[in-house]
Amino acid sequence: MEKLLITARGPEEILALHLKDGRPVRIAVTRQADADAPAVGDVYRARVQNVSRGLKNAFLELGGGHRAYMNLTEEDDSIRPGQEITVMINQEGIGDKLPSASREITMPGEWLVLSSDAGFLGFSRRAGFDGPQREAIHELLLPFFKEAGFILRTAAEQVSLDRLAGEAAQLADEYRRLLTKAGHSPAPLRLAQGQPLYREWLQGLNKEETEVITDLPSVYEDLLAYYRARRLPEDGLRLYRDENLSLTALYNVEKAVREAKDRKVWLKSGAYLVIEHTEAMTVIDVNSGKNEEGSAGQIERINREAAAEVARQLLLRNLSGMILVDFINMKRPEANDELLALLRSLVREDPVFTQVVDMTPLGLVEITRRRIRRPV
Repeated sequence: MEKLLITARGPEEILALHLKDGRPVRIAVTRQADADAPAVGDVYRARVQNVSRGLKNAFLELGGGHRAYMNLTEEDDSIRPGQEITVMINQEGIGDKLPSASREITMPGEWLVLSSDAGFLGFSRRAGFDGPQREAIHELLLPFFKEAGFILRTAAEQVSLDRLAGEAAQLADEYRRLLTKAGHSPAPLRLAQGQPLYREWLQGLNKEETEVITDLPSVYEDLLAYYRARRLPEDGLRLYRDENLSLTALYNVEKAVREAKDRKVWLKSGAYLVIEHTEAMTVIDVNSGKNEEGSAGQIERINREAAAEVARQLLLRNLSGMILVDFINMKRPEANDELLALLRSLVREDPVFTQVVDMTPLGLVEITRRRIRRPV
């Protein structure tokens, strides 16, 4: 059973904690002080400030003193300073780095994600749609392809074509309204806000196997409206009320936050990971710990255990960009290939695109993970 907890962490923060079999899977803190700042999923009518053809990017004015940058493609060759364009924020600003924007607009639904890339049809990499299913879905969505494209979520496998058609029509209608608003709004202006992070997580979870618990009435009402609009079973949603035991204490939320920030992560074998952050990358060192004199087979088992924990920590801490993992050296030549194959299969379950690149001659495993939001 999975649980999604949403609670306050002080007066200025909302914390979301995703648990699976009692263990933390994801943690995120949303800061109320950042409510006016550009967030992932926000749509703006932006004004182009300047364009750098050499660097292939443009800087955009969003309003309220906020700016963003946008990578330019060949299709963006006509963009000029002073031009007004509609963009969506696809990456948070981190540190001194501006948020990133794109002219591609997406609108997430329960089973479909609408894309402004007209005529595009994609399927979740974790989905198992067969040929006849894909053909039926293509035929179903064909009337919408002149104005939009769609990506099928994994959950769409278990949904009837009628429900998919209904959601496609709903998303297309919302998209038309957004475009109409953009056409009548002077830049710079925020046209729409992205959905709360907890709702984004919820869309990727199996509702029948997930209990959602919050002690915040406003969040409960928001989620209740969400469930009812999509005709989802409401018995999986609960407003927690107990004056004697807080939701934070019941589920050891602060302990989970501390562990997600600890430099050292212990493994059951007695080995441990050391996670270090630099400005350019994250480095993870696998230490044999209490297994200094381990046999070749024991070292391989520790590395396999460490690979599973590395994959978990990537998601838990929202590590992104370049990640280097220094596993313990193994004597058997085939062991490195087996370890890479295991790690690739583990990160395939990550909802954020993650790629295990290779192992360097020095034995460092290179991983890249798409950067969307700041780490824990």
